[in-house]
Order: sequence, then structure tokens, then C-alpha cells
Amino acid sequence: MAEQGGAGSMLGPLEAEVMAVLWRAGAPLPVREVAAELNAGRDAALAYTTVMTILARSRSGRRFVYAPVAADTAEIAVRGVLAEFGDAALARFVERAELDPRLRERLRRLMEQR
Repeated sequence: MAEQGGAGSMLGPLEAEVMAVLWRAGAPLPVREVAAELNAGRDAALAYTTVMTILARSRSGRRFVYAPVAADTAEIAVRGVLAEFGDAALARFVERAELDPRLRERLRRLMEQR
């Protein structure tokens, strides 16, 4: 299942399902494989062309295969905030981390893991 709430709300329900299939696969997939995965267990199958319009195109050899350009919905949200607010968003994040010792510690641990 796709991520729900928070940043997941940046994607429509069908977009979230498509992205969940791609994220689980961990490798580019052709439309037919994405559609087959989405249609497994569905009463009304999605059309191949419906799935195709949701995917961003990436060419591999003579076939079109599709891969996510973001790791998850959190990355989509972060990119959107940074694109819209830039340094101001970073400054607010730093302010929050300075005021909240638990957040600062979580941030420190995450940075050490990278």
C-alpha cells in the first residue's frame, strides 16, 4: 500500500498506488508489469493507457520502462517545500531543531547514518 497522510496526500490515490508498485520493485518496470500488479485483486481492471499516463517516461533499449524519480512521498514533499521556499524553509527547520532537543537528537542520528 502507498504511504498515507502527510506527504502521501501530494499524490492522488491512483498515483500513490502506481508509485508504491515502482518503489516495491526497486527497478524500472514496463507499463504492462505495473498494470498487472495494480490489477491483481481489482474488480475493475485499470486500462493500460490509464497506467501509462501516470508514469514518467524513461527509455531503456527499444522499450519504455518506468522508474520513480523520488525515493518516496517524503522526498516529493521535501523537494516541493525547498523549491517553493528555499533557504527560508531550511532556516525554519534549523530553528525548530534548535528549540527541540529531541528533534535535534533525531537529526544528529539520521545524519550519522548517512
